[in-house]
Amino acid sequence: MSRPLPARRAPRAGHRRSLLAAALFLAAARLLAAAADAAVREGPPADTGPGFLFSTLPCAEAALGGTWARLRGEAERRFPTLALTEVEDLHLTLVYVGAWRHGDLDRLRALTHLVPGEPAVLTPSVAALGQERHVVAVDLGGAPAGWAAAVVAAKAELVRLGLKAPDRYDATFRPHVTLAAARHRPPTEADRRALDAFAAWLEERVAADPAAFTVAVGPGSPVRLWVAGAPRPPGAPAYVAVEELAAPPDEIRR
Repeated sequence: MSRPLPARRAPRAGHRRSLLAAALFLAAARLLAAAADAAVREGPPADTGPGFLFSTLPCAEAALGGTWARLRGEAERRFPTLALTEVEDLHLTLVYVGAWRHGDLDRLRALTHLVPGEPAVLTPSVAALGQERHVVAVDLGGAPAGWAAAVVAAKAELVRLGLKAPDRYDATFRPHVTLAAARHRPPTEADRRALDAFAAWLEERVAADPAAFTVAVGPGSPVRLWVAGAPRPPGAPAYVAVEELAAPPDEIRR
């Protein structure tokens, strides 16, 4: 005789509020994007910008950033074959857009300005990420459900509008900050040994003081549009704010 199924519990009020917040965000973003779209159609055709665009929360000022600033020198001595993230390049990716056009920036800003509606402290663990597991990152747990839902909804809307090509990560939001990467794709056996050793070294430090690797987020978190892969002078950060690339050539800051 089969057992009766347990009664389904009603959604918690907090969860309902999170979903409502995501829906309200998407509705507002659509209105802003529609207004920007109308303005773009009145002007000349937009041109393609350099590199690959993504929206992000910079993390250099977070507790994680301060800790990495203290540890990076030691990591560089211990793991000289890995590409270690510079402190000023630390970031939590919200939406990876990829190819972009100058004339789409207003719509992109409207749809990718994604901050949680409530303060939260994201807590650390260590993970190997990427299709080839070629990076080691601090995985950040505890993201508010409404924030995660809003990010996924925004990615779907960007794809619908043709502002972003679909990719395998569109249905998920996994906050993390990359600290180290292999210098070869796919990683060599030597790369994998170095990545494993780095992950073990990092795990010891995270376990000893988890609070030192946290990232605090909230309604006031600074969302930025950064570009990867654009030409950069020697010694400059790997990523550049899109405003620098969108300005006329004589106004670009060196």
